[in-house]
Amino acid sequence: MRKLTFLSYIIINSLGISCSPKSEKEVEILDLKELIVDTLYLEKDTLTKNLSDNFSYYKTDSGEVLVTFLNHNLLVFSYPEGKQLKKQNYEIEGPDGIGSFLTGSYIDKNSLYILSQQKELIQCDFEGNVISRWDFPKVSEERMYANYSSAGFNRVRKSGAELSFVDIPYVFVEGLEGYDKWGMVFNTESDAFSHFNFSYPKAITEYLNDDQLGLFSHVYLPTSGEHLIGFAISDSIAVVKNGKQTWKWAGTTESLEFKRGTTVPSGEYIVFQPDHSSSKYNGLDHDTHAKKILRWVRVKGPTQENMEQERNRLLVFDEVLNREAELEFDREEMGQYGFNTPRGYALSLYSETTDDETAYIILDFSKINSLE
Repeated sequence: MRKLTFLSYIIINSLGISCSPKSEKEVEILDLKELIVDTLYLEKDTLTKNLSDNFSYYKTDSGEVLVTFLNHNLLVFSYPEGKQLKKQNYEIEGPDGIGSFLTGSYIDKNSLYILSQQKELIQCDFEGNVISRWDFPKVSEERMYANYSSAGFNRVRKSGAELSFVDIPYVFVEGLEGYDKWGMVFNTESDAFSHFNFSYPKAITEYLNDDQLGLFSHVYLPTSGEHLIGFAISDSIAVVKNGKQTWKWAGTTESLEFKRGTTVPSGEYIVFQPDHSSSKYNGLDHDTHAKKILRWVRVKGPTQENMEQERNRLLVFDEVLNREAELEFDREEMGQYGFNTPRGYALSLYSETTDDETAYIILDFSKINSLE
């Protein structure tokens, strides 16, 4: 392979094309289990089949708690004991109705915010009452319709007075290549919506009409003011700040193969059939305990002939996207995404989960340097 000139390197990165700089340090390939420091158990009631992987931790006047919003219910648990302290149901219809189709939520110390019906942002209190409603802004004809959603591990984030969330397309289709208003910010003090703009990598044109490879995942870093966006088809992560978008290589050392899916007509509809054996970058998250950026990747997916060939890794970076480790894990044993606790990052542990409680392993990514 010919050496890249400095100008070529800049062009490649501006296009969002994968390019692993040789100056990057080698990283350890570790077993994720080596970072386990604790196990957390949260109790379930008779009406709760599964608990969320999207909890928020808070200190309150009466103690430490974990809270989540699940199936129209606000659930509050003591931490670290895991006892259920509160279960508040929210109505679907009526003056305090929040709708039946909810695509995202965020809980802070004072309010519950909900993305509802693809129409509005709703603020509720913790007693089941609606405080405020705001209609989402209309989108351009170019976008046609918006999908404000937490799909693809795009959690609603909040920093100060600003909520940030994304409009993620169900399928990336021809005509969206030049669209960039994918990010949305809502200021809870001024009641105003605004955008943070970013563009897909140019390579997306090779994966149109694929409902898996057109996805992205977003996190926001309050300390730097940066939005990080990881695309399913790109080793590089987009870094967005002050209206500018740059690219930083943040991929796996494994060789990946992105396989475009197919479409099949079904009456008046089109059925999208992704290739589940394809490689794919999945969610991004920010571990606030160890100050790490986490990126999940499916190195190789399963086939009907060989379901056991699936391989997954969790990539760990510091907050400026310097690589630190790649962690191998088995999705049959544990959840793929998790949440922050004071002791570390929590992932569902399927083998210890019962009808009465859900188990989570606690990972301390700050231990990585001691294992190298």
